[in-house]
Amino acid sequence: MRRPLLPLVLAPLLLSGTPRPAPDVLRVAVLSDFNGPYGSTVYPAALHRSVARIMREWRPDAVLSAGDLIAGQRAALTDARVRAMWAAFERDVHAPLRAAEIPFGFTLGNHDASLTRDRREAAAYWTAHPPTLNFADRAHFPFRYSFTLGASGKSLFVAALDASGPNVGSEQRAWLARQLASAPARAAGATIVLGHLPLAGVSADKNRPGEVIRDAASLREVMERGGVLAYLSGHHAAFYPGRLGRLNVFASGGIGGRDYAGRPDTARSTLSLLTFDLASGSATFLTVDAETGAEVPVSSLPARLNGLGGPVTRVESLR
Repeated sequence: MRRPLLPLVLAPLLLSGTPRPAPDVLRVAVLSDFNGPYGSTVYPAALHRSVARIMREWRPDAVLSAGDLIAGQRAALTDARVRAMWAAFERDVHAPLRAAEIPFGFTLGNHDASLTRDRREAAAYWTAHPPTLNFADRAHFPFRYSFTLGASGKSLFVAALDASGPNVGSEQRAWLARQLASAPARAAGATIVLGHLPLAGVSADKNRPGEVIRDAASLREVMERGGVLAYLSGHHAAFYPGRLGRLNVFASGGIGGRDYAGRPDTARSTLSLLTFDLASGSATFLTVDAETGAEVPVSSLPARLNGLGGPVTRVESLR
């Protein structure tokens, strides 16, 4: 994997003036929920700007997505239409990142993998276009799998759950516990879990049963016992870095955002850059408005969200 040039605050200068990548630092862009209307094969302009920013400005070690890569989940769509949506994703997102040598890790969302046909076509696309990841477990790829990121020093261990719907069953929970206890996870500097639905509600439109994971407390306990730094989710399309129990939860936002629960007129599209310090097992983040490019200060977010399964308390970093 390439090592990008890091900001000078993280990269002391060599005598020649060339920045040296800081040891055990990994930079990951987070881009989720960018599907358009049902059946759309055209992505919003903000998605194209976000991909361009990732490739030309941020140049991270990887991109992670919490799902909703295409606009499926409608039985009336034809098989050909679903394939055309995956072709659009390949053209506008995956192929450009692959050409830039930026790996793409993901979890599938409800619009990608809720219906039987959608799951079949998702599996077909990802079998034909596998991401360039260092897999730890890919027996059930692309629905659940694990991988590591990092070319030297410590790694980041990532487990991707099939949380495209609210039911994350006992088999998956046992699988996750095994992944978190595995040798690659134990050797990693930090571990995160990707899943589409959140553990607690953050957006007003989705703050109801069926839109968050059922029996989320027991799933959270699996992550807490396994030493997970953060659970990264999508679906609610409202960026919010928070704390739920003893676990960090990072609601990744999306292209076309939603209001926070109990906070009208707060919707915005977002894109984030996480910087992992794998020596300390922590992370900081920069989030920008995908429409304007302006930074979204964490201090501008509600201090607490009292959604279903909450409350979630805002955090400034992941530790």
